[in-house]
Amino acid sequence: MKIAIVAPSVWYRIAPPHESKYGGAEKIVYWICEKLVEWGHDVTLFATGDSITSAKLVPTYPCSVLGQDIKNGKDSKISISWNDINDNFLGLRKALEVEEKFEVIHSHVYGDPLVTSSLNGSGVQVLSTIHNSMSAKDMGWENIMLYRSARNRKHHRFVAISKSQTIHDDAGLSYKDIVYNGIDLSSYKTGRRLKRKNDTLLCLSRIDPQKGIEFAIDAAQEAGMKLIIAGRKHPGKEEEFFKDRIEPRLQKGVLEYAGEVSNEEKIKLLSVTTGVIFPSFWREPFGLVPVEAGACSTPLIGFECGAIPEIVINGKTGFLAQPRNNSGKPNIKGLVEAIKRIDQIDPTDCFDHVKKNFTADIMVENYLNIYKELSDKTMDTDTAKPSTWDQSNMHENFPIEVY
Repeated sequence: MKIAIVAPSVWYRIAPPHESKYGGAEKIVYWICEKLVEWGHDVTLFATGDSITSAKLVPTYPCSVLGQDIKNGKDSKISISWNDINDNFLGLRKALEVEEKFEVIHSHVYGDPLVTSSLNGSGVQVLSTIHNSMSAKDMGWENIMLYRSARNRKHHRFVAISKSQTIHDDAGLSYKDIVYNGIDLSSYKTGRRLKRKNDTLLCLSRIDPQKGIEFAIDAAQEAGMKLIIAGRKHPGKEEEFFKDRIEPRLQKGVLEYAGEVSNEEKIKLLSVTTGVIFPSFWREPFGLVPVEAGACSTPLIGFECGAIPEIVINGKTGFLAQPRNNSGKPNIKGLVEAIKRIDQIDPTDCFDHVKKNFTADIMVENYLNIYKELSDKTMDTDTAKPSTWDQSNMHENFPIEVY
């Protein structure tokens, strides 16, 4: 098949895990491209020029924005605003305007209905994987109304990454399917681990209040466990949150911040710590951390929130507590009780669960089935040409949630 894959943003490049520290959705795009090429498909990736891929690469931006920032030094000025996603649409625009005809265009860009609104029944089939929450509470009604306007378009179809995402969808989209994210297990060379090796937990997360990092600290301390926090701080509010709420509580040998770790460092942490604590307090559309933990045979402690119960089997691959107690406050006691039971989890069950349900092979096979169905519709209108993208449809300062 002739397939176009469009990267989520210009902020991060698409690259193998060992070449990139951050980007859950970017990892998914990388594995989709690699598997499709491996299986003999003609794949074109629209992403930043510093991306690494086996597919044909069409640069949408010379270099990833954060990559350029690193290249120029910490004091360099980022050229675009974190909340301005206009540049993120460059990939989808190029995919729609190239002369060659793709059988399907698979977009991972949040807000892409702004671009596909100009297709006007041209016959080009666009499939969007939504990596964000579709709850108005999380994303705001302006964002949700954008998708609501696209829910009946025949040329633009949507895929959810969890059942939870569809249940809490205020846009009322009619999803083609639910395709769980999957990882390439060969990127997690850890082998089968034994049970508890030490008294240390790992909190692996973007440094964001929604991720419940403060709750992880409280629970670890009450359970008498050490805690390592690892994750990226995005510019602005997340850096302020870390400085105000996390940094003052750091204590060497008890509560440490490892920073944004490489894939190799992450795997080492996952392999040597007792378990992962992931008390996210919002409706995670998916959550790649629980899958990565399972790939390293590591149990997870968290809240029964969003898609996490679809990934973690409570009592078998980890323990999930109710987010709030009877007083409506964060259920720290529930997390503490779960931590004390972590030795009951068989690490082999964690690995086997991921291998059976959340691999890149399973994910890409599911996408291929959708591609083939959409391809039939594209070929029926083979003489149609994509319409020119109308930039007047763009909204400025459109907020985006990257995870």
